[in-house]
Amino acid sequence: MNRLEGRFAAGQIAGDRDYQQDDYGLIEGGDTDADGGAVLLLSDGMGGHVSGETASRMIVKTFVETYNRTEGPVVDRLRTCLDAANDALADATSKNPELNGMGATVAAAVVSQRGLEWISVGDSPLWLLRDGRLRRLNADHSMAPVLANLVKLGRMTANQAATDSNRHALRSAVTGDAIHMIDVSSEPVALRKSDRVLLASDGLMTLKEEEIARILRAMKDMPPDDAVGSLLDAVEAAYDPYQDNTTVLLYVPEADGGEETTPEDASVAEDDLNEPNRGARRGSGLSGLWSALTGKLTDSPRQ
Repeated sequence: MNRLEGRFAAGQIAGDRDYQQDDYGLIEGGDTDADGGAVLLLSDGMGGHVSGETASRMIVKTFVETYNRTEGPVVDRLRTCLDAANDALADATSKNPELNGMGATVAAAVVSQRGLEWISVGDSPLWLLRDGRLRRLNADHSMAPVLANLVKLGRMTANQAATDSNRHALRSAVTGDAIHMIDVSSEPVALRKSDRVLLASDGLMTLKEEEIARILRAMKDMPPDDAVGSLLDAVEAAYDPYQDNTTVLLYVPEADGGEETTPEDASVAEDDLNEPNRGARRGSGLSGLWSALTGKLTDSPRQ
């Protein structure tokens, strides 16, 4: 890729909630790897209304500020950002006991001349649409994969797994304490012009992956904003009475990358420090995004 070229879009809805615990950001990258590339960032808060919103906003703010002032390989910078965000939550809870128990997921995807690299903690999915097929790139740190494995082993039925009350419980999150599981790309994935990179909070998983892929395929020749809008429309049309906050970030390459690397080759490198046991209206475009060019945060649309 001679220069970093691509188009971005983002949007969010509150779903059945009267608050918004998702936060998201974008660092608009330069033309070289030394500039750090473009960063799509998302955090899904937990721990109660105020605490969850505080956690996600703090993580996004700290992540962006840290990335902008660090140098070096992308994955190293992402790890530094994650550590800084986790330390920020630890400091906040030590100063304000009312925030005890707050935490959030975080997922950051970096697109540079090297390709696509990422880091994530929690269950916020990062997908790549290639050749019409949607593939999840990062690991799911909820209980869902554990339950799916129990189904494969014949220890529970698919229906039991789908309705298990612990299905969405997180095995790892950013809380200010030790992070049990961290998912990191092992090597960059070279992007094609026809690819779509999708980062979302778990509210989008009201839709099946087949439906998400169908919408992205149908919108492949439309502006990214329209594709994001169609995904959020589909979530609202599902009429889930318990619909969670939903945030969607979409990146559309405008040029092919360099040496081809398949998503399978960029297998995750997961740090498992402990054995795991366990409606505001839509905002679109670049609103609510951090910009490395301005260094300012514009609040995400919330009502």
